[in-house]
Order: sequence, then structure tokens, then C-alpha cells
Amino acid sequence: MSTIFFILFYHKMMKKWLFLILLCPFFCLAQSDRVVDEKGGLLYQYERTYVKNPTNSAELLVTFTFTNGKNQRAISFRQETLETVLRWVDSTDGNPGHEEAVEFVTANLAPNQTVTWKYAVSTRKKTAPAAPEKAAILIMNRDYQVEKIWLE
Repeated sequence: MSTIFFILFYHKMMKKWLFLILLCPFFCLAQSDRVVDEKGGLLYQYERTYVKNPTNSAELLVTFTFTNGKNQRAISFRQETLETVLRWVDSTDGNPGHEEAVEFVTANLAPNQTVTWKYAVSTRKKTAPAAPEKAAILIMNRDYQVEKIWLE
């Protein structure tokens, strides 16, 4: 009986590992956080994920999602472009812009509003694969206090 249990358990575990191994070439990195107040109410949450572009292996597709809590706030997502080139795929509900070595998108978010922005990153060096650079989120509350969060 224990041998059958071991074989079934081993088979299930191998399926999970095989799934993860096959997924790894497509999934590169994810970073997220959820911030709540002292009562457990959502202030905000964000997630940034990277995936290899299936139609262009020289690009990474990046998705950034920000969910606002119960208070209105303004945000700015800023992506460094020192060694990469950024191409906006979707910046709905935001205003994209450019500064020296930084591409950004800003938005004034209503309570409980969620925004999702997508962009493609490729390297300036045609021989090197694209790699994510530093990014930051600037979050301003209604009292004009700004919090800066670095994303690696």
C-alpha cells in the first residue's frame, strides 16, 4: 500500500516540477506588494511582471498593475531606460511621457480604481538579451505627500 501511495505522490510531484520547468523560459520576474492601513483596509497594491515576448525573443513584455484603495491618489510609474528601449503597448488611463533616461506614465486614480499598463523592453545592444532596469512608483496622497517605492 505504501509503495502505491509513494508512486502516486511521486507522479503528482513530477508533474508540478515539469510544469514549473516548462514555464521558466517564459516567466522571468514578478514583484508585488499590498499595503493596508491599521484596520486592514486596502491603501494600494501593485504588481509588475516580465514575460519573454513570444513573437520577438529580443523583447520582454512588462505588465504593471496598480489597484488604488479607498482614497483618491495620484501615481507615477517611472522606468529607467539607460541601456534599454521602451515601447508602450498599452497606457490606457494614464499619460505617458519621457525624460532623459526615464519613460513614465502618470494617472490620477479614483478610489478603488485599477490601472494596467503594458510595455515592451529591448536592449540598445543588439547582441545582449533584454534585462529589466530599475523602476519606481511615486504615490501621492491628497495632502501632497509622496511615497517612492523602488522596483528592482
